[in-house]
Amino acid sequence: MQALTEAIMFFRDDRVVKEMFYTEFEAVLDDVVGIPDFSGEHLHACFIQISQRLKIVGAVFFTIQFDRTGRVGRGWNIPLRHLLDQASFGPDLGEGPARVACRSACPVSWYRDQLWDPVMQGDGTFDELSRAVQRNRLGIIADQGSQLGPKLGVSSFFSQQASPEPDVDGAVSEDTPARPIEPPVAAEPPAQQSTVAAPQSCFNRRYREKLTAMRGAERLRFATQAEHYQREIAELEDRHSEALAQRESVIAKLKARLTESAQKNDQLSAKLDKQSRWLEEKQREIEAHVHDAGDTRLESEIATLKDSYDEELQKQLKEQAGQYEESIAKREEEIYQRVMEVVELRSELGELRTQNRQLMLNSDKHLLDDMCQKGLSFVAYHPGIEHLVITRDELPEYLRDPIAFAAQRCRVDIELYQAWLLHYRLPICRYCDSDGEVCGQPVAKVKRPSLFRPGENDRCQQHMASLN
Repeated sequence: MQALTEAIMFFRDDRVVKEMFYTEFEAVLDDVVGIPDFSGEHLHACFIQISQRLKIVGAVFFTIQFDRTGRVGRGWNIPLRHLLDQASFGPDLGEGPARVACRSACPVSWYRDQLWDPVMQGDGTFDELSRAVQRNRLGIIADQGSQLGPKLGVSSFFSQQASPEPDVDGAVSEDTPARPIEPPVAAEPPAQQSTVAAPQSCFNRRYREKLTAMRGAERLRFATQAEHYQREIAELEDRHSEALAQRESVIAKLKARLTESAQKNDQLSAKLDKQSRWLEEKQREIEAHVHDAGDTRLESEIATLKDSYDEELQKQLKEQAGQYEESIAKREEEIYQRVMEVVELRSELGELRTQNRQLMLNSDKHLLDDMCQKGLSFVAYHPGIEHLVITRDELPEYLRDPIAFAAQRCRVDIELYQAWLLHYRLPICRYCDSDGEVCGQPVAKVKRPSLFRPGENDRCQQHMASLN
């Protein structure tokens, strides 16, 4: 078995920008050294195994995050060699079908989100990797003799007889007739027959390897395209969900404003009707009194009373307006003080949460560090997320409220996530009639919390039509 060289290739804009041996990368992971060139970046990288002929025999495409000092984030923990050992075959990169592990072809499902897909069209990622290996900037000692490859001559058997067509599995079909030989030649001796059989078996082996590599490359290309389309569909669904949520919030605000305006209008109308009736009664009383007295002096007194009443009314209105303005100013000041108190309380709550988190981390710091260094990962299962990989820093938050943590990862409110959980576990119509009885008819299950709409997805066709 030939010796393999393990290396790490870092990509930026689909081009290799840095190369290092895997042993050097292990020193970076152990926090012995850092990479200042990648400070604060989230990069694509590739773990490859290189043969003595400078050909790639395996590749794992993973992502990695660096902090401001060029150190690898503590939550990064990917078993690269294990993924490569369990990976499926991909394209032929010079040493037969190469093993490839990427986002679309991940042998371990919970590491799928930490991998990425290579570019398969045109001058793709595999071409860039092959060129980088051939440049040999790492100074790998290559076997020049094996790099040229053996040159096998064509025996007289293949020059005199047509090669039969191989079937799908690479075997030679027995029903394909051989081209007749004109003129017939004498049978070859056993030594010559053995020399003919060797190139034929080599040809069959190479054909099977080439067919396997072509199948692997096509499967990988289809998988990457499917993953790309699924991501686009998920992004469109998220945008649609956000647009629906914004529309529903705007409709709710408009309805609230409309209801408030209608209530104010009703109050003002009732007050106006009351004032109009009171003025009409007073006017009738004054007219009756004037008609009975028949005195012009009384009319002047009435006019004087009207003027004094108008002045008093205006004075009272001004006083009431001043009182209302003063009360509004006091309420605004109280609201401002309450807001400042809320801000202070929130800041104190944030500090307490940070202290609590630090206490929880420090209490079991040695145990968690030992578990993470030995390759353990914290994986939880929640509906709507499937396998949820939890880093050491996120573990206290998850333990404090797993449902809220899952809702945050699904990018929905906790109320919507809990309503969706009821629908996901028992997808029935939850319409309640006047007697408080639930309909209970089975409905279609919505598998993503962000696409669930209470009052729509948990209603059967009959009650949905009645709501519309």
